[in-house]
Amino acid sequence: MKTLYILRHAHSEPRGGALSDFDRPLDERGRGEAEAVAYYLQQSGMRFDFVMCSAALRTRETLEPLLPIIGTTAIELSENFYNISEDKILSYLRLVPEEMNKVLYIGHNPGVAFAILKLAIAFPDFLKDAVKPATLVGLQFPIHQWEDLDWREGQIWDVFQLPAAATKVPAPEGS
Repeated sequence: MKTLYILRHAHSEPRGGALSDFDRPLDERGRGEAEAVAYYLQQSGMRFDFVMCSAALRTRETLEPLLPIIGTTAIELSENFYNISEDKILSYLRLVPEEMNKVLYIGHNPGVAFAILKLAIAFPDFLKDAVKPATLVGLQFPIHQWEDLDWREGQIWDVFQLPAAATKVPAPEGS
């Protein structure tokens, strides 16, 4: 059994201005969303064996608050993961070493949304409203090695998506 979490980067600064798309940082809302994803992972106790993250600034900044929580330093930051199609995402996931059982992939739409849609056995209801920034989706696959990963084999078993107006990290219980 292999577990894959796919995370769309949090909200970023709008396009335009002097920055290239690759160099756009998270905006204030996005920083709060990334913190909320970190808090969710911390509360759920989810840890990863391997992380694949686009080298774009907004994906790296989405990853940053997760670093103390994810349980690994095996992180591949790559420009090859920047704004790629779902087919490319699948091809890179198939290259993950067999001993890595829990993988986190952080990337961009539309590739992330289409990858979730095509990897899932059934159409996930939340996709009707799109994969919003900072959406985290966990899928499980009945495979023993990543090279056997294929479309329509993943069981969605975890989804974290903030409400549209939420940007603050929930307060710990008892405070």
